[in-house]
Amino acid sequence: MHQARHDADSYRRVEVITGGRRRRDWSDVEKARIVAESAGPDANISEVARRNGVSRGLLTVWRRQAREASHSASLFARVEIESHHAGVVDGMVDRMAPDDRIEIEIADARVFVPPGADPVTLKTVVAALRSAR
Repeated sequence: MHQARHDADSYRRVEVITGGRRRRDWSDVEKARIVAESAGPDANISEVARRNGVSRGLLTVWRRQAREASHSASLFARVEIESHHAGVVDGMVDRMAPDDRIEIEIADARVFVPPGADPVTLKTVVAALRSAR
């Protein structure tokens, strides 16, 4: 190429890039699935990222965005109902016994909510637990 010249007396260079596309467009559904997977109690963020072909840094950004969005949007959580008294008929709770309570687990924390708990206080406690994750 040292002496190679084009007819118009100018040098032309061509680059050929091989390999797969490095940048990927992730759908909102894929992002949500990966973020949810990384939020599991025993999840290792680096392993989740590697398994899904995303960088750990990008997954961290998605997790932060999800946390920020959760403060302004309604959240959904899996709910399991366990009954230890005869007040459940056809899956519906017809009354709560005085010793019944709601149990909430977030990360490694567990909160027991008695009947008649103040909703504002409960919301504050749950928000504090979420931000501590």
